Amino acid sequence: MSFAYICKVGLFGSFCAGMFLTSCMERENEEASKQVIEVGKAISSPAELKASDYFDEIRYVPLETRDDCLIGSYPDIKLLDKYILITSANRQCLLFDKATGKFKCQIGHVGKDPGGYRSVDCLVDELNGRLLFNGWGHDLISYDLNGNYIGKIEVPCIQENVYPSNCFVINRDTIAGFFQNTLGKEENRVIYFQEEGKVLAVLPNESQCAPFEINSMSVWKGESAVKEFGPSALRGLVYMEGKDPETASVMYPNNSNFWHVGKDTYFMESFNDTIFRSEGTALIPHLWFDCADLKWDYKDRFSINKSRGLFISQVLDSEHTLFALAITGLYDKDKRKTYSVAFDKQKGETKASLFEKGIKDDITGFLPIQLMTVSISGEYGGILPMEDIAKWADKHADQELPKELAALEDLDEEQNPVVVLMR
Repeated sequence: MSFAYICKVGLFGSFCAGMFLTSCMERENEEASKQVIEVGKAISSPAELKASDYFDEIRYVPLETRDDCLIGSYPDIKLLDKYILITSANRQCLLFDKATGKFKCQIGHVGKDPGGYRSVDCLVDELNGRLLFNGWGHDLISYDLNGNYIGKIEVPCIQENVYPSNCFVINRDTIAGFFQNTLGKEENRVIYFQEEGKVLAVLPNESQCAPFEINSMSVWKGESAVKEFGPSALRGLVYMEGKDPETASVMYPNNSNFWHVGKDTYFMESFNDTIFRSEGTALIPHLWFDCADLKWDYKDRFSINKSRGLFISQVLDSEHTLFALAITGLYDKDKRKTYSVAFDKQKGETKASLFEKGIKDDITGFLPIQLMTVSISGEYGGILPMEDIAKWADKHADQELPKELAALEDLDEEQNPVVVLMR
């Protein structure tokens, strides 16, 4: 073989290798770009969100109406594999069959007796087939999906009177707890522990900010809270005004900082623009909210002057799509705006629309959709009050109701609400 031929082959091989590496780098860059949620850019140019861009089907489930399962005010929703869980401000925790809407059972009760819990707002632990409620001490009250009391899980104390503010089941024997830095003095971030109480790891809070002193506080609930702060404020958002008149703070008591997408676990905290994947007892950066010129730094989290920036109040995540709620002007009621954000993970595309407009149902042509929850398998859900359905039917007398609703004998506003499911 001649030297010239070897050189040509070598040059050609180098060229191919270069092209291959360039191609790989381009694919890596393309994949990397899909990991960025361009929320700042999307909010600067709002666009209509359409159901058909994110879902293949929409299904409506009228919930059975009986005296023993008549749903009270401010209903909230969580989705399991086979069931719909509805909780209300009337201290109800009700389980319905997802296929038929039939009432299954009441889960536990509010009370200080054995088996009693503090609030119906609970954690769905589908991995273990149970629900976990906050007890009256630093404990979790456990019930199975047939309404049977299982027992109590003690949350470990890592220092004198230092406990996490909310917990999440990572896998079959590990629980994580998050420490909300409501006053700017929290030294801890996350604790991992086993049910029997063994502490596996405590991750420090490495984000610093000036301390916050409370002057007064108020609690927002119901429709007004949802309109201003999104669905996760439905059952309560604590708004705090500081002793320094240029400071304020908020707390979503019922928001979970952890969530599952299939078998994977993710984490995000307020005033941090990164979503982390939880692996073992470590948090690995996974997705990033690019807020552009609306970035609100953690160190300024209590500053009213900085609150024109973006605050991510809720994340509803699945394998193909991530939905989020983003608020600008959090501490300024005259300038406050809430946006629905949709991130298509396949296309790497981010869109945003004002929350009040909802997601247009261009699949069934029915009412706009407000997402409230997502299951571990990626099924999204919301609630439609019968009053809204009746108003729509009166206004659109020439249009047919979705088939699941057309079967209703009447649209009595006293009936239980309808659950909308999307995949």
